[in-house]
Amino acid sequence: MHDLSATLKLRPARIALLTRPNDARAIRKFMRISACLWGGAHNPIIPVMTSLPVAWRDQHGLKNNAREVTRGYIRYFEPDAYVEAEDGLLEAAGLEAFRRKHAIGTRVLSLNGLMAKEHNRDWAEPKFGLSIVDAMRDIYTRELRFEMKQSQPALLVEPQKGSLLTEAVFGCYPTGKLVDYFRANYRSVFAPRECAATPEAWLSAFKRGDLTPMRFTRYKVEVESTLRNDLTLFVFDPVSSLDCIDLWNMRSEPRWVLPVPIDWWTELLPELRAILRLEHRPIKGNPHGVMHHGTIEFARSIPEARANALAQEIAGDLPQTALVSKFWRTPIWRAQDRYDGTREQGPLAIKSAEKRITLPVDETSLVATFETLSPEFAEEHGSSDLRWVNTIHPSRFHTDHLGTTLPFNTFDPYFTMIQGFREPVMVGREGWSIGQRFKDLSARLTIPSPESAVISALKRYGIDARLSEPGHIAKQILGHLDGLWGVRLLADPETLETLNTMAGGIRRKGAGDTETEELFDRRSKSVRDWHALIERRKKQGLGVNSLSDFTSRNVIRLGVQSKCPNCANLNWHSLTAVDYDVICERCQRAYPFPQANLAKNNGNWSFRVVGPFAVPDYARGSYGALLALKVISNMHMSHDPISYATALSLSFDGIEAEADFVALRSPERYGPQCDPELIICEAKSFGTGPLITAQDLTKLRAIAKKIEGAVIVISVLRDHFIPEELKLLAPFVKWCRRPDANGEMRNPVILLTGYEAFSRIDIGLTWKELGGEHAKFEGFEHRGSLRAFAEATQAIHLGLNPYHIELHEKWVAKQQKPSAIPH
Repeated sequence: MHDLSATLKLRPARIALLTRPNDARAIRKFMRISACLWGGAHNPIIPVMTSLPVAWRDQHGLKNNAREVTRGYIRYFEPDAYVEAEDGLLEAAGLEAFRRKHAIGTRVLSLNGLMAKEHNRDWAEPKFGLSIVDAMRDIYTRELRFEMKQSQPALLVEPQKGSLLTEAVFGCYPTGKLVDYFRANYRSVFAPRECAATPEAWLSAFKRGDLTPMRFTRYKVEVESTLRNDLTLFVFDPVSSLDCIDLWNMRSEPRWVLPVPIDWWTELLPELRAILRLEHRPIKGNPHGVMHHGTIEFARSIPEARANALAQEIAGDLPQTALVSKFWRTPIWRAQDRYDGTREQGPLAIKSAEKRITLPVDETSLVATFETLSPEFAEEHGSSDLRWVNTIHPSRFHTDHLGTTLPFNTFDPYFTMIQGFREPVMVGREGWSIGQRFKDLSARLTIPSPESAVISALKRYGIDARLSEPGHIAKQILGHLDGLWGVRLLADPETLETLNTMAGGIRRKGAGDTETEELFDRRSKSVRDWHALIERRKKQGLGVNSLSDFTSRNVIRLGVQSKCPNCANLNWHSLTAVDYDVICERCQRAYPFPQANLAKNNGNWSFRVVGPFAVPDYARGSYGALLALKVISNMHMSHDPISYATALSLSFDGIEAEADFVALRSPERYGPQCDPELIICEAKSFGTGPLITAQDLTKLRAIAKKIEGAVIVISVLRDHFIPEELKLLAPFVKWCRRPDANGEMRNPVILLTGYEAFSRIDIGLTWKELGGEHAKFEGFEHRGSLRAFAEATQAIHLGLNPYHIELHEKWVAKQQKPSAIPH
């Protein structure tokens, strides 16, 4: 049984609208339905476009195509389910996998089907999400039933024709016989003051804090702490559906947003200045006198000249540091740089409940069962297939036997390595998200092994993978060593040479039809030799405590040697095979054990390698691959585990190739997890001639073309690459440095030698001790991410400049190049 520690959280379901950005009717309907849903204020609106609206073009100089902007919104919000304003938007957004028929519940509906009547009822209920009526019932039962309805002051603002102001700012319930009960219940429970949409209503809601339908959707929803807690005033035009989409989505961004309708600017200006003065206060705990400040952001429909004028007007006599003006929209649709160790951009993290759990995972089936969290106020049953969500964030410390570092499945909920019971499991920043329908039920998950997780991830790229013979050997070695931590026993050149010598080997002569092989049997090493090796490693601090580190893991096994009197062969007998009469390994004849002719000082006792360690040629290259994998694994400052598979045979596009290991590794960051990077390794052992060949690089080039963004690791156990290898590596690495759509290296290449493979945990110290070119990169900033590490190793071995400096130099050269003279 494997135990997996995790954090379990309860939150509302995140339902997204897919709509044309100018479809005000659909946007209004969705906003009104969201007011009927628990957590509805955090339901995103995803614009689906054939071309970018004029007001949205050239933001930050970006030239994104419309489809990529839509997909960027989806990656940012990671919705649990989708609602289509019109047929075909799912496919236009690249979410066609959600349409697939499956035995488990659907995650897509039409907008008209989101609030639909069932045949045996005369009212409509939401088909996604938890009805806010359950929260109203809870308020009434717990707080108001035996009181004179002295509840929090509440507002019910009437909608405006031709404007989305009420829906976007205050919240508004849908109308019609089937859904009028939402408004009726709100009136009954809170006795709200009903009024028109005016600046006075704004002051009641945002100065006095009166309850509104939109605010009530956050009932018992907690926003997790964020460092970005300064106020943003968002000035927008409520007639513009584009502005209202931005305002609506900004509520889910990690900031405090105060909506300011531009038509109410004059009336609200004194109050806005007063709010900004209150915001301008010292940051708690900051010893340098740094102050909080407000930001005024202008919607994209507001002309720049008018925005500048309004910014100057509100600044007035405010302290200079009290207000920052912002004339652009934060590009949440743009892929963020997740390789710099900072928190990856994402929406506000919200929760209603949280607890630490331990999942006992069956060793054979890898199935785990746990008790779910439910809103205490929810009815036991409901008509929605997706009423709320439980998220599981696995611990960063657990066994190597579970594959918990998994690629995100944001665009295909049914392609997941985590299997739920009748529910798709979404893998994203929060961890594993599981939709819930019934209250207080247990849930079951099937967690993949690391190997199956990697093979499934390759399948997504159209690559069939299976464990190769070296992969089986490396997997057996890890089994003996108790996982990657035990690979430290191999991190010593002399130890590897000793193991390889004891394993015997094959010597090849000639070539082609004249090639011959000569097999060398396994050899024994005396107890004295092994004790000397252990003592040397202990003095040098090379990860070994005693000889039992090797014997307890069945790396070596003790036995007794004797010489056959018939053929003079030196035999080795295990402790279970030794007897008064023994059998010769060569001539297979029996002879008496030479009891009277034992060597002095216990010289007959010796060790032999066993199991996978008895495989020649450095265990078919497994030692080099596992040491390279150890280097990548030890880079984790956040201690997230990696999912990995030992050597795999890859098949794609008529190409057969082999990778010495493939791994999924989360980039270094603080906060939520990131979509993991895929790592492909080509590892070699020792040798005097070229180890890296043109054929190896041709294979890696084919893999890199197939998997854009994959990190390539090229490793040798020598302490350097020889000139013939560097001549091949230079053009390959430069080809892999081509910029991708986000200006990053298309396929970062990490170059490892024995210095890194045999280093004592901290590669920075090893590089510092080496001095010279290595010492220039001893700082953590050169090892804080795989991409930074790739740049450092490329500079050390190939003399390449930092990637972004090289890009800048190319840009400058291009600008200085004289343009062609027209004919």
